[in-house]
Amino acid sequence: MSIKTLNKLVICHIDCSIWSGRKKLRPEDFRLGDGSQLPPKDVASLGSKKICDPEALSHFDRLKKEAYRHCDQVGIRFLGGFAIPEDKIDQITPELERIGQAFSQCRQKFLKNYDQVTQDWVSKHPGFAESIRRAIAPVDDVAQKLSFDYAVYRMKPAAESGDLTNKVNGMGHTLFKEIARDANELFERSIAGKDQISQRSLNPIRKIRDKLDGLAFLDHRVQPVVTTMDGILQRLPKTGAIVGALYHELLATILILSDPDKIQRHGEGQLNLDDMIQLPSSVTPEEDSAQAVSQTTTHIAVPGTTQQTAPQAIPASPAQTTDPSSFYF
Repeated sequence: MSIKTLNKLVICHIDCSIWSGRKKLRPEDFRLGDGSQLPPKDVASLGSKKICDPEALSHFDRLKKEAYRHCDQVGIRFLGGFAIPEDKIDQITPELERIGQAFSQCRQKFLKNYDQVTQDWVSKHPGFAESIRRAIAPVDDVAQKLSFDYAVYRMKPAAESGDLTNKVNGMGHTLFKEIARDANELFERSIAGKDQISQRSLNPIRKIRDKLDGLAFLDHRVQPVVTTMDGILQRLPKTGAIVGALYHELLATILILSDPDKIQRHGEGQLNLDDMIQLPSSVTPEEDSAQAVSQTTTHIAVPGTTQQTAPQAIPASPAQTTDPSSFYF
């Protein structure tokens, strides 16, 4: 891959600082019995103490994670920021602006109530009240440690760019690793142990597909994976859970996506869905799903394990229905 790939990308760097709400423990914070002593500094550190309810700071952490999540949906980690396709950045900046405004509002509210928040924490821990009270930081110091901002810029290599070429060449592998991370999370949270896939679980699958499609120029093996995903997504029903042969085909696709090596092999034409799942020749994805479920015994190659038999679904009686909203991602 050429260093010119950077021309198709912009870098988004999120600069978010969150006050920890902690201070370093001091020897006078400990009550030692007769003959007891603290270890010397070169043996052990004393750690830290909380001088504020962590729940009061949780909104800042949530907003920071949300900002990272928006960038992660369309870009990949790169040199401390996110490398995002140029035509996708307009999807991100409005969300980052909104998050920045929400962060500012939370900051103002927290600083306004800072004295009360810290006093409530002291009252909640009367046995350590003096230790906490001594460590409470001035509100102006706390204000300087709460900030959210972002910057979007292009990267132009210098004449002597050091190891930048290797960093750029590794972007495809970074993409595969991040896709595998997301697919594994999807599998563990929404699919493992189930014999169907809900409509709600299709949303993260489509997001994975869109991320691959937007960054397909990073590696020639990406586009065949997108083509495979499009082929199955187009055949899925618009309502109801995914069951039967289509379930097994989609599961095999997810299992390929859950392993960087399998993604690359599939992109090279060395690993197909048929290698992950073997259906009887009499069963096709177009068959009635209930009939496919009752007739199909499918072997799934789960990453990191030997070949296993997927759980066999029991067809529901006509009186039974499956509520897709009961399955969450």
